[in-house]
Amino acid sequence: MESYRSMLPMKHKPYNPWKSMAARSIQQELEKMQSNPSDDFKCLALESNPRDLQFAIRGPNGTEFEGGIYHGRIKIPEEYPLKPPIITLLTENGRFKTQTEIDYFGYFSKWGPSKTVRDALLELIELLPTYPDGALGSVEYDKEERPVLAFKSRLAAPIYGTDERQKLINEIHEYMLSKTTPVPSNSGGDIRLRSQNDRDKRKRGKHIQFLIGNTINANNSKQVGIFDFENKFSKKAKQVVSSKETSSTSRGDSQE
Repeated sequence: MESYRSMLPMKHKPYNPWKSMAARSIQQELEKMQSNPSDDFKCLALESNPRDLQFAIRGPNGTEFEGGIYHGRIKIPEEYPLKPPIITLLTENGRFKTQTEIDYFGYFSKWGPSKTVRDALLELIELLPTYPDGALGSVEYDKEERPVLAFKSRLAAPIYGTDERQKLINEIHEYMLSKTTPVPSNSGGDIRLRSQNDRDKRKRGKHIQFLIGNTINANNSKQVGIFDFENKFSKKAKQVVSSKETSSTSRGDSQE
């Protein structure tokens, strides 16, 4: 006798038209990006999951991000292109947190079904030098620190994820190195030496401030500078030595 369960209709996973639309849309976009490559970014999809993308963007020229190569990841939602891509950055950059979703479509820009991943990446480049204004996923670094981060971003591709993903990251990094100009140095020297010199100057400045803050006050002076203090100390030492020599001579004369 046939069981009751076998007579029930088999459960099928409901058809999701948006999922197939998202797959078709992103496939067409990737083909366009490959046939018409950009010097501003590079974006590739994982073979194991075409809705999981790796990318890198360049820092915009004329800003403290210039010359930098900033890697990131894009997740394409099933409702794409009705919903925007989910973007996170992997490279420390001084503007956005790493491995944190960037909510700029809800804060800085509006997303629409006519927009593409290419549009999102170009907008991300434009957003790098803008003021964060407390937006989700944003950070604010000093302008002097960002060129140093840009320089570091060129040294090696980030290590992240599976071997398949890392292979894409390395390929993207090599491409961007060939398209992105080096980090400029306003002083005309190596930015590594310049950043080290800046740190040394800050240390010396703090050292001098400490010494000046601990110098003694003269009777008729507001504050004794560090070099005046050394001169006064040197004169005092000479007076002590001279006094000892005079005392020694006096004792010698008395003994005779």
